[in-house]
Amino acid sequence: MVGRCVFPRQSPRSPDRASTLPPSEMAAWRAVARVLRSPVDAVSCAIFPSPCRLCNQPLLHLSTAPICAVCWADLPEQIPDNLCTVCGERLSVGGLRFATTAAARGADGGNLCQLCERARPSFQLAVAYGEYEGTLRALIHLLKYEHIPTVAPRLGVLLAGTIAQRQDLTPSLTVVAVPLHASKQRERGFNQTALLAEATVRSLRRQRPDLALQVAFEAMGRQRATENQSGLTPHQRRRNLRGAFFVRQPEKVTGRAVLLLDDIYTTGATARECTRTLLGAGAISVHVATLARSQREGVAFWDAAPAAGTTMGASSPERMAANESVTVSSFGNRD
Repeated sequence: MVGRCVFPRQSPRSPDRASTLPPSEMAAWRAVARVLRSPVDAVSCAIFPSPCRLCNQPLLHLSTAPICAVCWADLPEQIPDNLCTVCGERLSVGGLRFATTAAARGADGGNLCQLCERARPSFQLAVAYGEYEGTLRALIHLLKYEHIPTVAPRLGVLLAGTIAQRQDLTPSLTVVAVPLHASKQRERGFNQTALLAEATVRSLRRQRPDLALQVAFEAMGRQRATENQSGLTPHQRRRNLRGAFFVRQPEKVTGRAVLLLDDIYTTGATARECTRTLLGAGAISVHVATLARSQREGVAFWDAAPAAGTTMGASSPERMAANESVTVSSFGNRD
């Protein structure tokens, strides 16, 4: 019986691949992999060669996911000390704060971003493993748009690790996945968030046996197809999603603390609308966890000038509007 190296389909180098490893470290990683791989790996990969779908280098071991060890190692976590303790927004870039109000303290002593200070969301908190960029972004695209569900298990382990670090979670949680509309799920063939949620729960149960996790991935549904969120302002995104979700199994969320899982947190419109729907169905609280988080860009520019004593020529609300405009322009496709 001859082994086979994952997907034998050739693909060009992904434009999303943005490894931070220098060539010397990458070469070292590959050298170690060559030494450690089994004879079966060596023979099978020689007979059935396949490239990594991110960096296009030959795969050196048998795997269900066509990703090399170097790319799997290139998935840095976010630094929690620099994030809003409610929504996970990055508070500064290069030591410069988003705004003077971004350093405000919440009732629990945590730092709040400007948006959460002005209008705190109804969910308890939102956490994410890493930023929606580079290798992590490329892996999510492989899962969602190139129909490679075999990357979900390892991504779920990463998300579970982020959740497991939280010591402020309710001991008993009902896990719900953000749903796709039926038409989108038929088109894609699966709900990537449900696959991610399954892997996350499996790993989280091993990492945090003290948590009582009740699985209710299908408790919430999507009752209408929404416009593609790409290119919409935060206000338009919220309006686009208004009333899009419903709870099809209220008995599974009523009186329960919910852990809501999704793949990406962009402006928070999806998390806020799902939370509103779950609380309306009787959930007592909602925690949000996503694999990736889109962070705002250009914040150093917005606040550097006022900090230096110059005038931006715009009122605070106008600066916030410009802030939102820049944010949306950098997001790309989003369900």
